Amino acid sequence: MNKRHFHQLLTRYRSGECTEREERLVDQWFALIDGDAAEMADLQSEETEARLWQAIQSRTGQPRTVHSRTEQETITTTHSKQKPLHFLLQWRSAAAAAVLVLALWGGYQWSRRNAGDADDQLSEAASDNLISKTNTTNAPMWVLLPDGSRVSLQPQGGVKYAADFQNNKREIYLKGKAFFEVVRDERKPFLVYTGEITTKVLGTSFWVNRPAAGKGVEVSVVTGKVSVFQKDKEKEAASGDLAMGVILSRNQSVKYLPDSKNFAAMLVKRPIVDDHYKNAFVFDDTRLSNVAQTLEKAYGIDIVLTNDRLKNCLFTADINKQPMFTQLALIAASVNATYTIKGTKIYLNGKGCP
Repeated sequence: MNKRHFHQLLTRYRSGECTEREERLVDQWFALIDGDAAEMADLQSEETEARLWQAIQSRTGQPRTVHSRTEQETITTTHSKQKPLHFLLQWRSAAAAAVLVLALWGGYQWSRRNAGDADDQLSEAASDNLISKTNTTNAPMWVLLPDGSRVSLQPQGGVKYAADFQNNKREIYLKGKAFFEVVRDERKPFLVYTGEITTKVLGTSFWVNRPAAGKGVEVSVVTGKVSVFQKDKEKEAASGDLAMGVILSRNQSVKYLPDSKNFAAMLVKRPIVDDHYKNAFVFDDTRLSNVAQTLEKAYGIDIVLTNDRLKNCLFTADINKQPMFTQLALIAASVNATYTIKGTKIYLNGKGCP
């Protein structure tokens, strides 16, 4: 790879246009420079880019292999037959996936715009009583709402809202992509209208993305819980009937497909660890059932051991600095097992231990 290709790939990474394989490669580049959170967040800095290029050049004699998630799920090593497995993990990968997510804000570009995309929810909200904000810059723009909640509006995105939330709802009309930090108020649910769906919360932080009309809507939860449902099903959702919607908790995501009217729930690409568990991934002859329980609490994700004999397996490693899917791949390899993802749950499959 020459420097021009390196710069082009980094630019695509900033704009969110990379493939999953390319994203993992860039993540590994940042691991080489061992940057702290502030350095990693400043992806557009010339100094950071120069450090990355220098680190890559220094490692050109050490080829790196980038695995897709499917390949990672079936990782096996010659060490996998040792029980317990002792890993000497000295990798310098990014410890907090949240840093990478936030870092992408600064350079996100919307390249696929439809001239006819008037966004019906904003048209419905057209009123002199609503405040309208549009981000015409190339960087995220924070919008402070009347209740103290904040919206990080991405480039070319727009929101409309009332000057004062005086009724029993806090209603926001969104076009494009935005990150929401919502002040909790149980008396006034916070509703985000995006195309055909509504996202309802009391107080949490989450992403909503509708890249273009007819392309579907994706909601990803960072903290708390949200309910996502078709816009005309608000009464059913209020009564707890979410036959046409889903309830999401942290590190979960859903994509609404307008053609089929279906909600596809899944895990986010880079699950974020709870602050209380950032240094909790050091295990010494720990039963696999306890290892799985630690990951469940740290990420808020259900992990199912499909064979009771897996509970007896022992795991030894320091995996504090690894992202969640790498942690799972290492744990699975240590007991000659594999993991699969179905919806928002993770299943660990293997013969287990005596």
